[in-house]
Amino acid sequence: MNGDGAMKKIDPIDENTTIKEILDKDPSLQSELLKLGFNTCCAKMQTIKNFAQEKQIDVRKAMEVLNTKIEEINEVNEILEEGM
Repeated sequence: MNGDGAMKKIDPIDENTTIKEILDKDPSLQSELLKLGFNTCCAKMQTIKNFAQEKQIDVRKAMEVLNTKIEEINEVNEILEEGM
């Protein structure tokens, strides 16, 4: 939430977003990162592009999955705000 009680909209990620930045956006994104094969413990300062290249993960697919999850989180937050 921001200072006026409203939930902050989460911005989409790009390939230069670090794993830590993704986790800071919303803790629920950790499960998505783990499903995709990302290390959320020791590789937090790596960008998703660098980690994906090292582990042969499709970075475009990862960004698509994560940004879809971010859109879902934003939609839920918007619905919750309307109900307040």
